[in-house]
Amino acid sequence: MEILRRLAEAPSYGYQLHKDVGVSTPTIYRHLNDLEDAGMVKSTPIEDDSRDKTEYHITDEGQQLLELLGD
Repeated sequence: MEILRRLAEAPSYGYQLHKDVGVSTPTIYRHLNDLEDAGMVKSTPIEDDSRDKTEYHITDEGQQLLELLGD
């Protein structure tokens, strides 16, 4: 739920979420993939001069889940 809480505040990148939440990089991306498969988050590719990045956003369904759980 911490990932959804963070994304409800602002869109973010997986690496930034990894640093903010304090779990390993593979773990954060596994959770992001699971949340995206469940329709709770949406990923958007961002083209950058240095490298491609993916930005994650909470969906309406993800926001509704947070509200349902009282977060």
